Amino acid sequence: MNIYTYKALQSTASGSVSSSTLNIRGGLIRQVLVRALTSNTAQFRMNLTESDGIKILDYGYHEGEINDLGTKGALPIPVYGTYTINITNASPDDTFDIRLLVQ
Repeated sequence: MNIYTYKALQSTASGSVSSSTLNIRGGLIRQVLVRALTSNTAQFRMNLTESDGIKILDYGYHEGEINDLGTKGALPIPVYGTYTINITNASPDDTFDIRLLVQ
């Protein structure tokens, strides 16, 4: 079994930051993790978009972290190509640990 792991540390400026994966040659998203590193009370939104700008995952406001393992039915999602993780409305600005695991 092959696992593609995307890891990044990104800091928001004015509440937003984007981070793009390398080309994914196909697979299923098994985990989405976005964690504020400085403040576990930081509030933010996050979405995952395909290379043509279509949102495939859209998370509302969360506090501290998003750790989606598919327990609520959204995952797994088939993926192919480049994807962008967008963090928006972060308050306060923070550094985020971003991980995307694709099987």
